[in-house]
Amino acid sequence: MAKSERQDRIKRLLPGKVLWVAIAVISCAVFALLHTLFSGVPADALIAQTGLSKTVEVTTAIANSIPLNFDVPKNFQAKTIKDAPVPGAEKYIALTFDDGPWPETTEKILATLKQEKVKATFYVVGQPLKSFPEIGKKILADGHVIANHTLHHWYKQMSPLVAQREIEDTAKIIKDLLNVETAYFRPPGGVLTNGLVAYAQQQKQSINMWSVDSGDSRPSRPSPEAMLKTILAEATPGGIVLMHDGGGSHDNTAKAVPQIIAQLRAKGYKFVTVPELLELSSAAAETPTAQGSSSTSVGS
Repeated sequence: MAKSERQDRIKRLLPGKVLWVAIAVISCAVFALLHTLFSGVPADALIAQTGLSKTVEVTTAIANSIPLNFDVPKNFQAKTIKDAPVPGAEKYIALTFDDGPWPETTEKILATLKQEKVKATFYVVGQPLKSFPEIGKKILADGHVIANHTLHHWYKQMSPLVAQREIEDTAKIIKDLLNVETAYFRPPGGVLTNGLVAYAQQQKQSINMWSVDSGDSRPSRPSPEAMLKTILAEATPGGIVLMHDGGGSHDNTAKAVPQIIAQLRAKGYKFVTVPELLELSSAAAETPTAQGSSSTSVGS
């Protein structure tokens, strides 16, 4: 598939509802400008007289009622992946953050990502999202991807009903607070055999592991320099980098992110979200590197 076609597919992941707001605002602005030029009526008076502000409000409300869906390419549905290589000269890599949203840490990471114009994927836990919904909204407003990381972040063995509730209750929180529906899931601790992944597969979700573990979830948090060294050593094209913004203090992660971005860029990497990575890989008709359903991995 041609590069332009792959780009078109990626663009479809972007929030379509933004277009609604843009059309309403631009239309009102043009109407107000033309009327002001030809009638001499000030724009603010015109808006008040004609109710144009209500038009914008109604259109914005309609746009906000349209859920943002993070769908999974068909060949990745119900699959467990740790990376998704894309053939060609371009080196893509996805930065991911688990266990948030979290005060200060998530906000520091968001500020860096915005400054560097990098989009990432945030695997949110239901409980902290309920506690800090405004940070969750900020993640979404900055153009990042929201994914499901369960309600309680349990590693234990679960019955089918408990596993279902851990995923679906979190999905409901994400929908109610952010108006987002996501089919991307990461099991806490990377545990694949406790019932969670089995349920996610039944729902044709994408189970996302990682190819690069920053090590920042260890009790003795690695220094920013140690994290950078690990990531640079393990990074490969199509890779998924595991980091954390929640579940405790991750100030070292926030400090490391600017250098991680700078050093990976210096090596020729381009940053994409996990859905974008899978879209690119799917468009190239490549089979993802899958991890067997009986294996486990720690660190999330």
